[in-house]
Amino acid sequence: MNTIGTKTIETERLILRRYTVEDAGDMYANWASDPEVTRFLSWPTHASVDFTRSLLEKWVSFYEDGKTYNWGITVKGDDRVIGNIAVVERDERTCSYEIGYCLGKKYWGQGIMPEALRAVIKYLFDGESDLMRVYATHDLRNAKSGRVMQKAGMHFDGILRGAKKNNLGLHDTAYYSVLRSDTVTPEQYEKLFLEIKPGFFERDYVKQIPNEWVAAEQMLRLQEYDAERYQKAFPENVTFGFYPGDFDELLEAVGKVIPGWVPLFSKETRVYCGFVDGKIASFCMIEDFGEHTVNGMKWKIGGPGCVGTVPEYRNRGIGLSMVGKVTQILKEELYDYGYIHYTFEWKWYEKLGYKTVVQWNNKGFVREA
Repeated sequence: MNTIGTKTIETERLILRRYTVEDAGDMYANWASDPEVTRFLSWPTHASVDFTRSLLEKWVSFYEDGKTYNWGITVKGDDRVIGNIAVVERDERTCSYEIGYCLGKKYWGQGIMPEALRAVIKYLFDGESDLMRVYATHDLRNAKSGRVMQKAGMHFDGILRGAKKNNLGLHDTAYYSVLRSDTVTPEQYEKLFLEIKPGFFERDYVKQIPNEWVAAEQMLRLQEYDAERYQKAFPENVTFGFYPGDFDELLEAVGKVIPGWVPLFSKETRVYCGFVDGKIASFCMIEDFGEHTVNGMKWKIGGPGCVGTVPEYRNRGIGLSMVGKVTQILKEELYDYGYIHYTFEWKWYEKLGYKTVVQWNNKGFVREA
């Protein structure tokens, strides 16, 4: 991995900077000598400022290799260090870093640590194009540290029992993370949309959409898809599967929903359906949108398209169950993301875990204020 090393980071209230040996007195006084601060940490409380100074001498020497990430936290206008944030573990195989941190007790409860953590996460992802995951952990009994991770926008991954050891001994460990895919910007999603649908806003049917209508593009990271998220029991006469039947019957069903979709279907189209007594109740295409590079990541993208339910079979959950099964098929076919194109029913798809990444109207992209 191409490292950029420890450089100064400035936030609204903080300066994160390299240590100097002269920081020993402040480090010792503000947190390293305080057993309440070090209670849940993996290193012991410092017994003397001389010990702190000798440790800082090592830390400062580590900066020379350009691979170390270790910052002293200071408040703007006051150069005294009040806490620490650093990369404490790295895994080259998975391109991931673990961040550890601590803060002087006097500064707890002021939002300082989440502010520093957010800044370091951004610094790492911006600076290392091959970094895929940043994570942090805490002793399950140290709930305050978990709240720091939540406020920094990290995702709770789960708990490993007896996974780590600190000054209190072995402990159950909560894991939080941010993936590079979590950091994709609205501009990057808009660029992706126009790669998938080039010239979209020049199409006549888009220009004819009423001005006040706002449509959405939605995506779902398929490794996170849970097929049990939406479950509905159906009688035996309701079934699901790829459409094997008469093409004219399919076109008739499509025409009952949106006649303009009929020309989009061909005998080569992959079509998945919900059936009632063997008749088409719901239908959709399974579309392959290809591979796209987003924020340095290659994504294989597919999705259900032209999703419709014949009027007499609506409001039974058949359509959404069908989309859920198609999403599972895409996951099993090793697509990275499921994609919903051009929908006004985004809350419907949210039940399966799809998230809105782009909104648009007949004039172009729409951003929430």
